[in-house]
Amino acid sequence: MSSVGQELKRERELRGISLEEISSSTKISLRLLEALEEDRLDVLPGKFFIKAIISTYAKFIGLEEHSVLNRYYETSLLEEQSQESKPKKRKALPVIPKKIKRIIYSFMLIIFFLIFLCFIYLFFLKKETPPPPEEQKASTPFQDEKPVLPPAAEPAAESLPEEEKLSLEISFLEKTWLQVYADGELKVDGLKQPGEKVTIEALDEFLIHLGNAGGVLFTLNDKEGMPIGPSGVVIKNLRITSENYQQFLAQEKESKNNP
Repeated sequence: MSSVGQELKRERELRGISLEEISSSTKISLRLLEALEEDRLDVLPGKFFIKAIISTYAKFIGLEEHSVLNRYYETSLLEEQSQESKPKKRKALPVIPKKIKRIIYSFMLIIFFLIFLCFIYLFFLKKETPPPPEEQKASTPFQDEKPVLPPAAEPAAESLPEEEKLSLEISFLEKTWLQVYADGELKVDGLKQPGEKVTIEALDEFLIHLGNAGGVLFTLNDKEGMPIGPSGVVIKNLRITSENYQQFLAQEKESKNNP
């Protein structure tokens, strides 16, 4: 049974499409496309991007994406089951010489003997010292009782201002695959075309996976963002939070370089 990579390669060659055409159009590295066709999946950056690359490849050459992905899932499951069914070799335990065993046993007997002596000392030979008598507080009869005043109330703390939301706007200069999570919820997922624009808001953080770092421009809270990377570079697990978002602003970078 042929693999997913072999089937994709056969379908591509039947349609007369070159890998260079796919790489140029989808911005996926030629090295990654060759690794996919040769079933060298360990070269690809994780299962998450493997599925994205397979989906984009299949869509470009005119195949049904879900059918190809289902074939990939079945192949991966069969490989995992075959790995689990292989018997694992048990490592032989090292043989301890009799002389070393005797030394260990003697050392353990000495430790137990010392513990036994400590036990006897603590519970039988140590004299118990009587606790010191509690001092009795003198009380005067008919003493006027003074009312106890409640503690002064502390001034109420000023209410903290509500945290600002994070607003992310991404403009696409080239074909780019993008996935964005806002506060753990998937907001954007798919291949974007030049000229498109998306806007996402979050309270705490964004998690971004990008297939073409040089194909986008972005703003954070209406401020220009710094370049993420060159064209064709894959970026994953880019985390922008309410604490570190200023590090991704172009003006912040300029102010640090020009104090």
